[in-house]
Amino acid sequence: MRIIADCYKKFNIKNTSVSANKNPHHIRTLQKHFLTSEQNRNCTNASLHFGTVCHQIVQKSFAENISIEEAIELIEKDSKVFTKLNNYTPHNERDGMKAKFIIKFIKEICNNHLLNLKELPKQKWKVEQEMTTWLPNVNIYFRMFIDLAGETHLNDLKNKFVTVKYAPLKKTKTKDNPNRIGDYVCSFPKLDPQKVFTTDLMQMALYHHSSGLKPTLSYATANDRMLFTEENCEELKPKNLAEKLKELTAYEIAWEKKLKAADGSLEELFWLSPPDFSEIKKKTFWYQGIPQEYLDDYVNFYLNPKEQTI
Repeated sequence: MRIIADCYKKFNIKNTSVSANKNPHHIRTLQKHFLTSEQNRNCTNASLHFGTVCHQIVQKSFAENISIEEAIELIEKDSKVFTKLNNYTPHNERDGMKAKFIIKFIKEICNNHLLNLKELPKQKWKVEQEMTTWLPNVNIYFRMFIDLAGETHLNDLKNKFVTVKYAPLKKTKTKDNPNRIGDYVCSFPKLDPQKVFTTDLMQMALYHHSSGLKPTLSYATANDRMLFTEENCEELKPKNLAEKLKELTAYEIAWEKKLKAADGSLEELFWLSPPDFSEIKKKTFWYQGIPQEYLDDYVNFYLNPKEQTI
């Protein structure tokens, strides 16, 4: 019988996940320990919000064998679903424009996921299948929700949304551009048939280890798609996934050691995981969608430590 280590209990950590392991330690500390649960829920951006929406649409369409349009209609009417297509508040102008572009092309993205999924062997599928597992040398269990779990295969959906650029027109008259809305244009990311992201492979390694099912990944943009399986992706073969599972384990062991060093002190944990202040100022990837007042409090903790009490 495995028991959660005291170093996790002292920080009220009940389980871990691949998504937590994807984050640098300063982001993990900010999201889970500096911000309150309510504050953390307020931290979002167009990619995060509509990533969830895309998953909901594809899962419902595929599992219930209905069209994308029907799935969207049912989700919008479901009072229990909070992340909806037409219910998003952007945190700035660029984020709002990205949301508009995603909404414009979301059906194409979802349909490309469906085309990928239809290449998999026919079987019964479960949506958001919850699983837990312990890994060697990690003293807390992993909790996961698999997008689609079948009888022989599993699948995780990866959306590749547009990049948005401010590019006002120099002429008043020009040809209609479907990739333009007002002063903004969008471009579609290119999918590389030889490239699967390392964090996605660690996720597949854990899912395969926990379920025994064959892992597959569906990558989709509005105009391109790739289904990765062990047949066309060497990295998804069991022997290579075993190496990725070791990498995932190493990340969690490093975090566990940091928790032990902090010994239940939030202040020590924050100082053991300082941020890059220039990245906060630039509002780079990790800080997009975090309200400025939250970031101001976070920076103030480090720059004016004598004023802080925890």
